Amino acid sequence: MIDSLDKELPQCRQCGWSVEPSSERRVVTTVEDGTVVHRHFCSDECLEGWESPESD
Repeated sequence: MIDSLDKELPQCRQCGWSVEPSSERRVVTTVEDGTVVHRHFCSDECLEGWESPESD
């Protein structure tokens, strides 16, 4: 998935870095209260960290 270059790059939901279009980029899409929500991740590692945060 490559977004238009006219838009500001999204930030990784896990680490906060800008998510560049690349083969490492991951996007999780869900529907929440009737609205489509896209969560961007810069790598598999950040996606995995977001999906299973460490316990306190």
